[in-house]
Amino acid sequence: MTLQRYWHSLTLAVLTGWLSLMGGVNAAAAAPPALTTLRVLAHPAVPELQCASLPKGAAPAAAMVQDPREIPDDDEVQAALQQAGEARMHAAAGRQTAGSLGRARPGEPYRVAIWGDSHLAAGFFTQELVKILNLPPAQVRAAFLPASMNRPGVRLPLRQTCISPQWRYEPAHANAASAAAPGPGLVSLFSTQAGATLAWDLRHPAGLAESRQVRLLYQQTASPVRLAVSVDGGAEVELELSGAAGPAALELAADGPLSLVQVRLIAGELRVQGLALPVPSQTALQIDVFGYPGATVAGWKQAATDYLSAWFTQTPYNLVMMEYGTNEGNVKPFDASAYQATLRESVQRLRAVFPQAACVLITPGDRGVLVRRSEKWKRMPASSQGVSDKKSKKTGKKAGKESTTGAASKAGLHKAKRTPVAPVTERSPAPETGPGPARNLLQYTRIHEEIGQIQEAVAQQHGCAVWSMLQAMGGQGGAYRWARQSPPLMARDLIHFTVPGYQQLANQFAQDMGWDAKALGLTPP
Repeated sequence: MTLQRYWHSLTLAVLTGWLSLMGGVNAAAAAPPALTTLRVLAHPAVPELQCASLPKGAAPAAAMVQDPREIPDDDEVQAALQQAGEARMHAAAGRQTAGSLGRARPGEPYRVAIWGDSHLAAGFFTQELVKILNLPPAQVRAAFLPASMNRPGVRLPLRQTCISPQWRYEPAHANAASAAAPGPGLVSLFSTQAGATLAWDLRHPAGLAESRQVRLLYQQTASPVRLAVSVDGGAEVELELSGAAGPAALELAADGPLSLVQVRLIAGELRVQGLALPVPSQTALQIDVFGYPGATVAGWKQAATDYLSAWFTQTPYNLVMMEYGTNEGNVKPFDASAYQATLRESVQRLRAVFPQAACVLITPGDRGVLVRRSEKWKRMPASSQGVSDKKSKKTGKKAGKESTTGAASKAGLHKAKRTPVAPVTERSPAPETGPGPARNLLQYTRIHEEIGQIQEAVAQQHGCAVWSMLQAMGGQGGAYRWARQSPPLMARDLIHFTVPGYQQLANQFAQDMGWDAKALGLTPP
């Protein structure tokens, strides 16, 4: 097949003169990314995208855990709550104000974007928000797919994605180069190795190809980048991307709906920052989810906002939200002053990029502490220990055995049916399990309460609403209560939630914040 069949025209438009402001840039005033358009031909009946299989080494034999960590017994949790005085949490729940979520403009979709950590990455929370609005699937779209595809714990509305091993993830909160040139999701995929490939199946989950256009978002460097592009399994077309350094997009414009796109790096360094898809005219809800496991709000503080703003010049969001705090609370010791300063600057930047959008901060939920099975019996209240001692005196060794292994097995009494759990991808420190009072079952609860209070104060300073996941769980001890529900609402790590847990949080958010189709302007008033 000839080159002309796949490469009908190549147009390069390099836009310079970025508009920079102190502390941030209004997305509406920023210059759009430099654009290269490649016209291609789509094909019908395209086979499924098949990722190359990687050689797998022999899996190491799983070591038997002699003393596993488990959820504390309920009597110990209750004792911890009583010792804490069952203090009321001061972080706000749904503080709803008129227009706190904004409204769709006449004739336009309601546009919402949310940035956060692993609680968002798997998509269960936002999927339930979409379900609550009761819209036909054809009326719900995402405009951006961040460069977190195939990252463990991340689910995106793509049928399939193949990423070769030569790429590495660069989240803005942990990578200076990515923060200096941030993608819309504050994460990039980076490679300098010739032969590195990326491939996407853009079809609807049911197999229907819909989009005639897709944009590959990337960082244009001072040195040219050479790529080979293949569409729908056809022959590769080689091209060179060059121009002024800054945000850029390679647009593939087809004569029909696209199914498969593959990009191969030939030479240069390529920082891919996501995909952008057209939003059809019948769209009622545009929802862009930018969740990344392990992320912190520092990504916003460190991101170059003039660069970041360029992605959103044509996306006037009605609502922008931040969901962070769990990973910040994992740092020991937690520095409230440093966190407040980081959050304040991060929210300032969010408001500078989206000054017209409604704004919501979502505070972290409750988090528990796992304890060793062997230590559970040592933690029983004195009254229970007395009963156990009497039994052991009466029945000798047999009773003594039951008082240890039997007490340990009590945790298993709460085992429920297997329930889908969002992938656990964040690294957690070993829980504190020292003897006696040294173990603080509410240590993360208190930190998350303080984070919630700080978020509420910063939200008020910048005209944002705030909603607390912790209070939606019933406050202190919520992680333990949710873990014992049937089906469980909390994952076994006592950090993440099960799918029903995320769904319950989304329904509570909708109730507290007025997330309703009519209130959002999606139906006639």
